[in-house]
Amino acid sequence: MKSPRSAVTLLLSTRRRLSSSGCVARSRPFATAPGSVSPPETPAENVYDVVIVGGGPAGCALAGILGSSAALADARIALVDPGRLTDARQWEPPSDTYLSRTLQITSSNQRYLDSLGLWDQCFLDRVQPYNRAIVTDALGHGKLDLEGAALESPTEGHAAYMIETKNLVGGLLRALNRNGHRVDIFERARVADIELLRTEGLSAASEWPVVTLSTEQKLRTRLLVGADGASSLVRKHAQIGTYSNKYSQYGLVATLCLEQLNQTAFQRFLPSGPIALLPFPGGFANLVWSLDAELVQLLKTVPEDAFACLVNAAFRLSPPELEYLYGLARAGASVGEIKAEAEWRLRIYAANNTGAERWLPPNIAATSPKSRTSFPLHMRVVDRLIADRVALVGDAGHVMHPLAGQGLNMGLEDVQCLAAVIEQAVLAGEDMGTLAVLGRYNKQRYARNLAMQGVVDKIWHVFSASASPIAKTRSLAMGALDNLPSIKRRLVRDMMS
Repeated sequence: MKSPRSAVTLLLSTRRRLSSSGCVARSRPFATAPGSVSPPETPAENVYDVVIVGGGPAGCALAGILGSSAALADARIALVDPGRLTDARQWEPPSDTYLSRTLQITSSNQRYLDSLGLWDQCFLDRVQPYNRAIVTDALGHGKLDLEGAALESPTEGHAAYMIETKNLVGGLLRALNRNGHRVDIFERARVADIELLRTEGLSAASEWPVVTLSTEQKLRTRLLVGADGASSLVRKHAQIGTYSNKYSQYGLVATLCLEQLNQTAFQRFLPSGPIALLPFPGGFANLVWSLDAELVQLLKTVPEDAFACLVNAAFRLSPPELEYLYGLARAGASVGEIKAEAEWRLRIYAANNTGAERWLPPNIAATSPKSRTSFPLHMRVVDRLIADRVALVGDAGHVMHPLAGQGLNMGLEDVQCLAAVIEQAVLAGEDMGTLAVLGRYNKQRYARNLAMQGVVDKIWHVFSASASPIAKTRSLAMGALDNLPSIKRRLVRDMMS
């Protein structure tokens, strides 16, 4: 059995050979819901080889990969989403800010998307590559500098890329249009029902999924792919069991404007949860802060000037000092009172910690208006990634804490692997929807996903512990690792490849 990476490499070379033999992709227009402008004539039931439910990054990436595959030149592929995908495709980004819902993409996944022509349709001037990440611990005082020497590779480019979610999805959808990919897109179409019906004459008699949309269209498919997120309807239809671990926390995200340009990612582990500042072009940054429900609600409602001061404090002050500032906000103190107290404490910190600047992000100058939002944090593990004629990718198949920024990357790895398995099956004359074929995908991805979820969950629990012996051990471990560049390099390679 070839490794997933070698299988992908083999199939990319196969695509090039088939493309050069004269296979030409057929363009399919968007299929829209009734009431849209110029709806196409659509039969009551359509038969597809692959129906992808979910028009997020994982679903759109899979549609682009399969739609561009010369091995699948005769396949019918559909992408279904309840939202207005046309809006994402036609999105015109604002010139004075960035959206707060963002994604980190590893260098290997970026190169893969770029090799298929799916990356360059994004607004690349809004993408921030970076090669340095600094991690600190508020209790144990441990520090870890994953500097450029450990991250950067002359042959692999940057370690990671920050991109807005809407920018990536819009780029993937524009690539579908530009490249004439063979994908029918059903937007503003919610999945109303999924049932199994016996199908004869198209292949060996078997039960194929039939997806009924809110538009009353029915899509019968050889393979149904669930890319429909953590509450996946496809997963529920397939009766794939899950286990959930709720962290009793929320992720607070916001767009920040910094006092100076920055190309470094910063993360500090606080007793209340990790806080991360991720770079964007032009001195902007994305904030991801894990907090309990009460504190999230408090920090979402404090005035923007006070919020910027509290973020500066969170990267510098001690946990007791932060609790004092939160207490002022809870008591209804004015913006001026909160800022005066925070700035006084920050001046004392600066005077007593000369030379600490290398471990700290630039000061926050302002919070982008109305950019603060939150979402619950939890881990969800599935029993398996497949069922008969069903496969799960992305958050439909795994959910974890965002502290390592690996959620989307795991989803893109799912997509690459599933596409390779499908193409191999087609080239071998196999039925892509059978358990025998899909089992190869499950074998290659399930254990790796589970391992990554376990690592991130352990990191969260270790850094959430406030006991002094654990905090001291963390500090010693981080200090030792920071002085071992070869191990740091290996760690980053494993996370980013």
